[in-house]
Amino acid sequence: MTAANRVRMPLLAALAIVASTSVGTIAAQPLQWALVAGGEPVPWTPGLAWPADSTHQAALAALGSLQQQGYLLARIDSFRTERASGTLFATLGPLVHIGSVHVNGSGSLPSDRLLPLLRSQPGGRFSAEALEQDAIALAEAYATEGYHLVRVTVEALTLAAPDSARVDLTLHVEAGPKKSLADVVLVGARRTAAAFVARAARLQVGRPLEGFDPPLIQARVEDTEAFEEVGPPELALDADSALYVQIPLVEASPGAFDLALGYQRNESGKGALVGSGHLALRNLFGRGRALALMLHRAPGRVSRINVAAQDPFLAGMPLSAAARFEGLQQDSTFGKRAYTLEVGYRFEGRMQIYASLSREVTRPGLTGLRIVGNRQRIPVSTALFVGVGMRIRALDSRINPRRGYLVESTVETGRKDRTLQVVRADTTDETTRLRQARLRVKARLFIPTASHQTLVLGGESMLLRSPELDESDLFRFGGARSLRGYDEERFLVPFAARVLIEYRYLLDTASHVLAFFDLGYVDAERLEGSLRGFFPGFGTGIQLDTDAGRISVTAAASTEAPTEVRVHLNVSLGL
Repeated sequence: MTAANRVRMPLLAALAIVASTSVGTIAAQPLQWALVAGGEPVPWTPGLAWPADSTHQAALAALGSLQQQGYLLARIDSFRTERASGTLFATLGPLVHIGSVHVNGSGSLPSDRLLPLLRSQPGGRFSAEALEQDAIALAEAYATEGYHLVRVTVEALTLAAPDSARVDLTLHVEAGPKKSLADVVLVGARRTAAAFVARAARLQVGRPLEGFDPPLIQARVEDTEAFEEVGPPELALDADSALYVQIPLVEASPGAFDLALGYQRNESGKGALVGSGHLALRNLFGRGRALALMLHRAPGRVSRINVAAQDPFLAGMPLSAAARFEGLQQDSTFGKRAYTLEVGYRFEGRMQIYASLSREVTRPGLTGLRIVGNRQRIPVSTALFVGVGMRIRALDSRINPRRGYLVESTVETGRKDRTLQVVRADTTDETTRLRQARLRVKARLFIPTASHQTLVLGGESMLLRSPELDESDLFRFGGARSLRGYDEERFLVPFAARVLIEYRYLLDTASHVLAFFDLGYVDAERLEGSLRGFFPGFGTGIQLDTDAGRISVTAAASTEAPTEVRVHLNVSLGL
């Protein structure tokens, strides 16, 4: 192949310019350059406004632009300058197509695997942009095999014949050595351990780094919910050529305190405050562990306490573990304690499955020992449940989502041993064993509509199946977190469901205003004073992100009493 048949890249292109200057003195001031071929203007946006005495650089840039468009045989014939503008005259020549494509020096990867990855294919039009994408595709293919020091160059770009408009393309790949991951470096983190992030991102230190996927790694780290922001991961080499993954992070606050308050009338007709306080400690010891405490005060002298601890990686394994304690005290009627252990596994795609084991103990108080009808109101009972569940969370924002969905479901089955007094001819203790099953389902769908607006559709359902029902087994339904517009925990039922519609206008990344409609359904026909039917609720609210914390207020009413508005205030403070 002669030198005349070899096409050089733009910055090395041979330049033939026939000078044709305008009359007068050429001032060395920036000119606005245009490009003309065959009497017609050619689209071209110069990166710089070169002066007339830099025509050579302007011509090189124009020639490079033409070659990127596929006119590899183009040439600049002449130029003309005026007071504030300049014109380059070019001969485009034919659009060049690709005759053949070769990849050599490919090392461990065969050419027949690499060639289908290229945008530059035989018979296709030559494009410098496609050539750049081909280099990226080859580097990514080698990265999946653990080669991250890949160098891709254009070894040859030659005309198939002296007068041909087809070129043969040869790419050369230098794979470099296969390197192991030396460490994960957290940029901007002060409390978080690199080992925790490495496990969350599924990066194995000390082993070859295969399949480096920055968006996937970023999503995995974001799913830990331990960080306000996670930047795109990058590969880096130190002075000893050790391979590192750098991940920029902005850590979330180490804890949060949420206070939720509501006002409603009690049974005596007087007003009373109800609500809960929730303290959460996050990313304990920099390893993603969490500890939470919740105290809840409901009407009717009902109080609850929940304590939960969670470890995202049990003993360094890809299994999460959680332990929970839930205590319920309903005045002097009964007290109930539940102890739960949970082990889960997270799949790709933000789905987690888990198994649980729960032990529940119920003890009656003085009121619960009373005989109602011919039976003790609240039995002494011990129950053991095993369950399985699933969580899927795919939202574009943890605090103020506009797009995405979440699904949570749990099914439990178990046995309950109970003892109670029964009055017939005399008073006797009756011991029974019941088989029980519980189901809980929750779903939300966020659909973006107009600018800064989103539609939220969702619902939840809870179901208890048991041959006999005790008051201490029933679900508590109603209020700010379940059925807005109704008193907190108004309904004690074995089955309840709600569908909801919300329309939100997003004020910023953490604030919005909303209007909502809830439709609840309860079925308690098997209980004394049976209840069954639909219960609508509606209202409006706002969530604001302030310097003091995140504040949300909702006002809700029901069709039963449209003039009785339930107002709930929630304040979330970072620690």
